[in-house]
Amino acid sequence: MVGLPLGLLIALLSPAWTAYDEFTHFARVVDMAQGNLEPARTPEGVGSVIPSAYREATDEIILDHQAGRPPWTPTSVRALLGYRPDGSTVFVDTRPTTASSPLGYLPATLGALVPVAVGAPGVVVLWAGRLASLAAYLLLAAWAVRTAAAFRWSIAIAATIPLNLALAASVSPDGLTIAAVLLAVAMWTRVEGGGDVALPALIASSGLLALAKPPYFLVLGLFVASALIERTAGRIRAACVAGAGLVVGLATTLINSGDNYQPVTTTMLRRIDYNPDLQMDHLRGDVPGFLWATADTWITEYRVYVQGWFRQLGFWEADMASVMPWAFVVILAVSLLILDGDDMDRLSGVRRTIVAMGVAGLVIAMYAASFVYFTDQPDYDHIGFQMARYSVPLAVLAFIAWSPRALIWPARRLGRRFALVGVVGVPLVAVGASLVTWLWTGANTELG
Repeated sequence: MVGLPLGLLIALLSPAWTAYDEFTHFARVVDMAQGNLEPARTPEGVGSVIPSAYREATDEIILDHQAGRPPWTPTSVRALLGYRPDGSTVFVDTRPTTASSPLGYLPATLGALVPVAVGAPGVVVLWAGRLASLAAYLLLAAWAVRTAAAFRWSIAIAATIPLNLALAASVSPDGLTIAAVLLAVAMWTRVEGGGDVALPALIASSGLLALAKPPYFLVLGLFVASALIERTAGRIRAACVAGAGLVVGLATTLINSGDNYQPVTTTMLRRIDYNPDLQMDHLRGDVPGFLWATADTWITEYRVYVQGWFRQLGFWEADMASVMPWAFVVILAVSLLILDGDDMDRLSGVRRTIVAMGVAGLVIAMYAASFVYFTDQPDYDHIGFQMARYSVPLAVLAFIAWSPRALIWPARRLGRRFALVGVVGVPLVAVGASLVTWLWTGANTELG
């Protein structure tokens, strides 16, 4: 009821190619729809060759912004519909997309197959890819909610956090990755509860997460920890499957990380250059300094991440008071204490500690990956540049592990109706503010 209508609005009304790194992901999807599973080696480098019209169409968005026009109007849509393939092609460096396996791009590719085959305008291909990605995300999220034996509301609320919805409704592997995390957590709750989990479901969920965007496959470590705490046949079987997924995920990551990603588009107007080998040496040679920089960055930039979860659903930041995202965080936290309070009470001791430490470890791993592959500063500056979207897939585990259980009883005094209104109202207001920005006031906001 929440994810479908808001996801559709984001997919159809957010300005074309202005989701995070969307044009690079889009070029990879077009290439896959043309029959190329991986970026190819060409005289121009390693990347994808796509119709020139699709590259030219992206310039319209930048020109509209520079001219002070809102980013998404009937005029701009008509202009974009005029960019049809004419036989000419252009090379696009899509090596950054190899951080994810082709599986991450499969939903968008399936949506783009027909439009690419008939030579549709790039914006039509984009819409088809966005809608297919959203459909896959919502189906997997619904499966997760139905499968979970506990924390069902935590899973549902995490699935409808505005930034998660925006990533799901864009051409990107992020949506499938978030859904894979939700599904893995759902399976884990069943294993933790002693319930029966079908082997095909375990294999499918573990394989999906293993081949999604790294390093989120590390979430599968929950199953291994569960078996170590209490050795039952069901837990051991789940741990074996998850362990295989960890091996596959690690192997895939190491193979893909051998590519030199070169410049990566971090905004629509800026590119970065960096040396992964140098940065890896720096990271290994200064582990205490890196850990300190990670903690310091999270603490000092957390306020920026909170804004990103609710206001930064692409390159344009919503026109909304900065206090509003903080209010949203409080409302969602209180709602979860009301709706999932019993489950939070039951998860205690070493189990809760392991989840909490696991989330912290994943955050550190993401900072490390950001430093090595997506930052051009050798002094750890900018390692949190995109941490808002890198951290938001872990929202469900953060809810589970970090919610203050002492506040469950006071929160319940507000009543279940308050919680349900919050669950629906927060994403509705946040996405609504972004829609207003995209359609009317976008020209007055800074391009992120």
